[in-house]
Amino acid sequence: MCNVSYSISCSKVFTSRWGRGFGLLGSIFGKDSAMNQPNSVYGIIFYVFQLLLGITVRGSLYLGYILYFVLKDFCVICITTYALNFILFMLNYKRLVYLNEAWKQQLPVKQD
Repeated sequence: MCNVSYSISCSKVFTSRWGRGFGLLGSIFGKDSAMNQPNSVYGIIFYVFQLLLGITVRGSLYLGYILYFVLKDFCVICITTYALNFILFMLNYKRLVYLNEAWKQQLPVKQD
């Protein structure tokens, strides 16, 4: 489906040395290394981490609620962990917005 012609071929790209480990990990760790995975594996891992990051923020909000309203206590380590989770979430969100804007600027302008 993706292989249209000789110069338009996904299979050619995916099976090239740059289709695994971004073309870098094979030369660093060796072609048979567990680190030298197809690039799609790294994409899946990235999105799983993004999902987990979102879950940790929700979990931090829930645990913060329990800490303050149910236990009526203050835990420095807990608050620090909640703050770090939120900061990481905001940094990733800002990065996503930045990349989205950069991508939009690269799109060709439609001429109606």
